[in-house]
Amino acid sequence: MRNTNTMRPQKYITDHLFWLITAMIWYWSVLFTAVPGMTVKQSKIILWIVAFMLVAFGYIITMKKRRNDLSLFTNILLPYELYAIVTYCTYLPKLVWSSVLLASILSLAFIVLGMLPTAHSEQRSATGWKRQAVHSLLGARTITAVCILILIVPIGISNVFGLGLMSTRTPLVSDASEAEEWTVKNNIDAVRLLREEEWEELNPQQKPDVLGVVSNIEIRYLGLNHEVYLKSSVLNGETAAHYNHRDHEIVIDLGQLETVAAADVLDSLCHECYHAYQYQMIALYEDTPEKYRNIVIWHLNKERQERHNNAYRRKDFIVFFPESSV
Repeated sequence: MRNTNTMRPQKYITDHLFWLITAMIWYWSVLFTAVPGMTVKQSKIILWIVAFMLVAFGYIITMKKRRNDLSLFTNILLPYELYAIVTYCTYLPKLVWSSVLLASILSLAFIVLGMLPTAHSEQRSATGWKRQAVHSLLGARTITAVCILILIVPIGISNVFGLGLMSTRTPLVSDASEAEEWTVKNNIDAVRLLREEEWEELNPQQKPDVLGVVSNIEIRYLGLNHEVYLKSSVLNGETAAHYNHRDHEIVIDLGQLETVAAADVLDSLCHECYHAYQYQMIALYEDTPEKYRNIVIWHLNKERQERHNNAYRRKDFIVFFPESSV
């Protein structure tokens, strides 16, 4: 972390502009999630403002004596790390605060060690003390940027490889025939948590757990012959949820869990569960002898499914289907 210039001023500024835009594109694709309580559009505007201001500030304080790759790395990384701390502290508090604590401890230690008196400190001028303080603070800034990677890297890997940041802790149901107990009536305490006033009080892990109950009810109701894995992760900011039939996996956007009404999250989940049902209907169609393939059944089941979904939203949760169907 020496005060050295290894880049020409013109290259230093052009590299900042190039990597600012590149990092923004990468962050939107892999890590972006909305600020809790704000829309995607508002959050993107905030991210642009924060990134531009902090990169410009970093450029100004390093352009004279620290024009090097390490300073460039720090200047570009810090604004995105700050945004990640704000947006992910609700969903991953342990990981966020662990990285912040580590950064704080190491940065403070670096500053203290850098400012300790030495054998020559008595002859050090005020200018020398100021130079040492600036060196310590800039070094601590670099240490902070490196430490917060503990937050960025796991989330990025999880999102790139589709691992999910949170999974429901509700027991999986592997087949509808094994899900006799998964009815609305038998799980009414969990279903009641979909009321808006209850939903808003749930923490980020409890919400996927409630949705896991709904997912199991849907498996039984739709007659699926496979489990449905439910996860929450960072999607592209515009997608509420998606279904991956290869892995039998529903992924719900983290931002949706935090900012969207329970009824809308429920709609997304039931919609994705119905995609699983559609895939099973395709398989059934392909396995059906050709002379029976013109029988119309899809639209009837679609109408029935819409009425079933409405059952969750009944204020008193008195289900109006026959007991065998709920």
